[in-house]
Amino acid sequence: MLTHELANEIVTRTMDIVPSNVNIMNAEGAVIASGEKKRLFNVHSIAVDVLRTGKSISINPTGDCPSGTKPGINLPIRFQGKSVGVIGITGNPVEVAPYAELVQMAAELLVNQAYLSEQLRQNERIAYQLLRALVVGEVENERAFTERLQATGLDSLFLPLRAWALSKAHEQTFPKELGHFFQYEERGELFFFETRPEEKRFESFLQKNNCLLIATSGPVAHSFGTVASSCNIARAALSLYEEDVPTTEKRLLYFEETMLEGLAFEWQQSGTIQPFLALLSPLLASNQSAELMETIKQYFIHNGDIKKIANHQFVHSNTVHHRLNKIKALTGKNPKVIRELTDLFIACLLYQLNGIQAQGKLL
Repeated sequence: MLTHELANEIVTRTMDIVPSNVNIMNAEGAVIASGEKKRLFNVHSIAVDVLRTGKSISINPTGDCPSGTKPGINLPIRFQGKSVGVIGITGNPVEVAPYAELVQMAAELLVNQAYLSEQLRQNERIAYQLLRALVVGEVENERAFTERLQATGLDSLFLPLRAWALSKAHEQTFPKELGHFFQYEERGELFFFETRPEEKRFESFLQKNNCLLIATSGPVAHSFGTVASSCNIARAALSLYEEDVPTTEKRLLYFEETMLEGLAFEWQQSGTIQPFLALLSPLLASNQSAELMETIKQYFIHNGDIKKIANHQFVHSNTVHHRLNKIKALTGKNPKVIRELTDLFIACLLYQLNGIQAQGKLL
């Protein structure tokens, strides 16, 4: 409880106020902080008596000073009804008495402050581990997990919830009634767990506050055990679209809008993707592979609107037509046929997800 760091802080603060040396003794009576460094780590016999009796003891300058002590007043430092240390003020007891109790009170306040701060830090650590367990899929017992959430003060987190992967941190804190923000420090990822997702209050909040972050969601989770899967799908969608969404387009993508991408992620995780990657082989061998793959994605996303695709890629409409023809020639799939375009789009998603997985950005 009474650490060396805290004892030094008490000595420093009190000696800035009182014109005397101050010593702090621990629960064993040893000096752990002092304005006179030579007194450190010596056992203070009077402090031992103070700890034993729980009462203040003065040492008069005219009397005999036990070895290792000096004239002054020694007072117990109490915490939750127990003496956890002693504060000694060197000097004539008559002279130091007027401020001795104030110094004692200040020391006890600092001990209480330190305890409360440590409790807060401990709660924050527990809360972090609980939220991390949600993201990585370490929830084994739903009931026990719910009880731990409530005990830690995470009462803003309840089911059902929607997991959002966020592109960057937001300077403004999110209101607790919306859900809970989580910064996954080990992976540098940001999530928001939205409660009552059917009301879409998170989207309303972002719009009202003109937030410019990009966010993608996973499917709504109805159990804590399925939140990790939702987080992974949201993470995959963010990886696919984070750099592709212009400021003029929608910046919030719900799972319901990216279900095909979510399905592609599930296929990629299962490893049954080779036929799709083989479809892209001729295209990948081309020196225009990046432009052609982007054209496939944009043709799908913009429902074949050549003008929008051209604007997005900063090219002429004729260039888009030329690329579509080249895609057909290389792959044998015609992007203008919905079924064949879908095959090409899924193949591009899987290829991109494979690269993201190789970079360690997906669990």
